[in-house]
Amino acid sequence: MSAYKRSYRSGQVVWHYVFALSGSTRDQRLRITGSGFATKGAAQEAEAIRRIEELQKREMAKAGAGVVAQAPRTLGMLLEEFFAQHVDGKLAPKTIERYHDQAAYLDPELRAIPIAEITPLHLNREWNRLLNRGGHHRNTKQARPLSAKTVRNVAGIVSSAFTRAIRWGLVSVNPVTNSEPPRMKRHLAIALTPAQQAMVLESASGPWCMRTYLEVDAATGCRRGELLALRWSDIVAGCATIARSLTQTRDGLDFKGTKTEKPRLVVLPASAITARAACRFGHP
Repeated sequence: MSAYKRSYRSGQVVWHYVFALSGSTRDQRLRITGSGFATKGAAQEAEAIRRIEELQKREMAKAGAGVVAQAPRTLGMLLEEFFAQHVDGKLAPKTIERYHDQAAYLDPELRAIPIAEITPLHLNREWNRLLNRGGHHRNTKQARPLSAKTVRNVAGIVSSAFTRAIRWGLVSVNPVTNSEPPRMKRHLAIALTPAQQAMVLESASGPWCMRTYLEVDAATGCRRGELLALRWSDIVAGCATIARSLTQTRDGLDFKGTKTEKPRLVVLPASAITARAACRFGHP
């Protein structure tokens, strides 16, 4: 088994597996990877299941007389097909990374079940397992609960995969719709008053440009990535053109489009223009 440990700057340690498919060459390496496992044993177990799935694909392709690959049969295979057809290469890099990380929380035993046999009861058990001990502490590696939001995100990925399985004619129902993912607590959005906003600006500390950042943030209402992606050339005649967003993945920083994929023009108040000038030409 090929399980490896990976450490991040945050201190988080996760295990991943890598193995080469049959037929790989030095010029064209066909590798299968999986990451996000809390222990070496979990990575090795997931690798063993994936090797079996790949072996089944190869055998079915040989028996299919021209069929490129077999249709997904297990939940694990369905998720891989879902990622290949819908996620990888089509969504934003950070979204792709998050989808893969969240799907990795699923129990390998559940991933090995044929999709036609998965019931809402199987999924309810999995949602409860994730809520109780689905994650792990970075330092001690002890099991810890996952948040209701994370579990609902995992359920959303599985549901999307089953929705496409129905379109592909693999199953007739989506068992996630009759399962019971945890409910999230609703939080009321609170807008700062002008006095509170002024207090935030006065208390800005850390990098010398933090006050300018907060000033422009309040003036534009941008998302964090959109604000960090702004360039001086985007601000002309007192207006800012919001046309891109900055995202961070494990591979580094990258630019992407805005959430709506449409640029928008924001008129800046005089205070933000003054703060922008101070930041550009030197702070006091």
